[in-house]
Amino acid sequence: MDLLSGNLELAEKAEAYLRNSRGVVSSVLLAELAFHVSRRKRSKAAEILFYVQSLPNIEVIGVDEEIAGLAGLLRSKYRGKIQKKLTYFDCLHLATAMQSKCKKFITGDRGFREITDIEVEVY
Repeated sequence: MDLLSGNLELAEKAEAYLRNSRGVVSSVLLAELAFHVSRRKRSKAAEILFYVQSLPNIEVIGVDEEIAGLAGLLRSKYRGKIQKKLTYFDCLHLATAMQSKCKKFITGDRGFREITDIEVEVY
């Protein structure tokens, strides 16, 4: 979502990771982008949605029962224990990375620094 943040530095860093790294994103990202397409920054969100879906090095992973269950456990585990209030979307992104055996969870959101279940890299 940093590509839509309006923060040029974060957007450039996010794009560099997307372009130069092999990784996964949760299908939930598509829902978040679709929301922004319908609300604000309509053309930019649609462009980013197409861009993410077209990257050969990024795999979009659907939310299955294992990911959904892990997301619920993560939300429960961190509720009230870290500063960031993790949303279900946040937890679905984390669970997707964990179930996909990613080495790192890469984000522009500093609130994820307190997560200990997966290495977090904040750009």
